[in-house]
Amino acid sequence: MNNNGLQDLIVAENYIDFPPHKIFKLPSRFLTQKEDHTFVATEEKSGVVNPNYAITPLVSDFNKDGYLDLIWVNIGTPVLAFINDGGDNNFIKVKLDDNAENLGAKIEVITSGDKKITEDFIVGEGLTSDQSATLHFGLGKDSIKSVIVKYISGKEYTFQTPKINTLLTIPKISVSDTIPSAQLIQK
Repeated sequence: MNNNGLQDLIVAENYIDFPPHKIFKLPSRFLTQKEDHTFVATEEKSGVVNPNYAITPLVSDFNKDGYLDLIWVNIGTPVLAFINDGGDNNFIKVKLDDNAENLGAKIEVITSGDKKITEDFIVGEGLTSDQSATLHFGLGKDSIKSVIVKYISGKEYTFQTPKINTLLTIPKISVSDTIPSAQLIQK
């Protein structure tokens, strides 16, 4: 959420049919990962407390400023939207087609600081929610050495030194395709 290169964790809480949650409501968790790979609860400091009956947190860059925003989808209570104030850390968005060939693909971003940031392309996760076909990688102050897309078919494609703070669109492939570097689409 802060594009520092460490993945954060957002957890929906307060089940509408669980009697204790009618009396004692939890804030829903917004956990920021620290450099030592432990997490700290920051929902109050971040201003994203959700004492409602949360079903799922949705994250996407709704205002297209390069920082993920948060929408708490709630049951029987209002939906809450929080637009991220952003900052000056770098990012890259990697967009895959939402198709069968891309299911299970693993995307690795190797940064100039030799960090490897990995995200899997999974569909159908969460209760009545789904992951976007556009994956977001916070980079901190680093640039990018490469983006590697590994498919479950065994195919692997590497894109060298893509631009930071952009959208990298991965061309449609099939298991027998190769992707010439000239097909790389970047906005």
